[in-house]
Amino acid sequence: MRVGLVGCGGMGNAHLNLLGRLPEHTLVGVCDHRPDRALRMGMAHDVPFWTDFERFLDESKPQALHICSPTGFHADQGLAAARRGVHLLCEKPLDTDLNKADRLIAECDSQNVRLGCIFQKRASKGAQAVQKAIRSGEMGTVLSCSVSVKWWRSQAYYDKDDWRGTRAFDGGAFSNQGIHSLDLMTWFAGPVAEVEYANLSTLSHSIESEDFGIAVVRFESGARGTIEISTCCLPDLSTRLEVFGTNGSALLDDAKVTRFGIAGEDRLAALPDPGTITGGGTRPFDIDLTGHEAQIRDFYSAIRDNRRPLLDGHAARVSLELLIKIYRKAYGDSSG
Repeated sequence: MRVGLVGCGGMGNAHLNLLGRLPEHTLVGVCDHRPDRALRMGMAHDVPFWTDFERFLDESKPQALHICSPTGFHADQGLAAARRGVHLLCEKPLDTDLNKADRLIAECDSQNVRLGCIFQKRASKGAQAVQKAIRSGEMGTVLSCSVSVKWWRSQAYYDKDDWRGTRAFDGGAFSNQGIHSLDLMTWFAGPVAEVEYANLSTLSHSIESEDFGIAVVRFESGARGTIEISTCCLPDLSTRLEVFGTNGSALLDDAKVTRFGIAGEDRLAALPDPGTITGGGTRPFDIDLTGHEAQIRDFYSAIRDNRRPLLDGHAARVSLELLIKIYRKAYGDSSG
């Protein structure tokens, strides 16, 4: 399979390193709007490089495309590729604009091309066990699901690229760092019907978007939850998800289950694999890529088997919709 990549930053390089473990695929080219990055990535992987995305698609003719560019480019680039019949694996989230994401999902469905989105914490065996217990009804009716992400990002991190921290192309702590937890939250407790309260602030960085925020949500099921996400916390303290129902509860530190019980019985010891700490709290690219690799392998298996990936565009949309609802509640406008 001929594979291309757009977005030649750190995460793009991680994707290519993982792709190198799949010898049945051939990297045919890379693209980035910054010539220096496109050149560096092309030389590092010994492939042609482009700065013009449309030319890249037409000349390299990939059958599958990894989208690792800034979030605000995801849907537009995905649409251009999907119209050419190219399968898409997109970094999180699908976009900063829900309407654009919807157009991308619809186009991929229309063209019968696969659309996968990277939310690597879903590959955690521990998280999967908790989600299965919720869906099966073992944990009873979910009453509450809450997340807390207390991370650190330096000003230098935001200054490295002009798109970082912008509302149009990146979003802030909720969109970039916290979206993984929003995805797990909605995977466990279901879609959010209403954001009852949201306050987003910029406290410690010179950026357009938020570096701290708190929200209160009501799920469609009637359950409630709280969200606290920040990149102002040094040293970083935690990434936590707590969920409980009428018959059980679970606690996840990052993607690792550390408490799990049903009907008064401890289920933690019975988990063959509670999951791992994926990292990223202080150092953005110091993360465990096991989940990425699992999703990449699943994506190409989905193409071969003509099925949906483990996490397709429709599944990825749920956390994006929550994100946009939080922004709209906090800013009082149609952001996103």
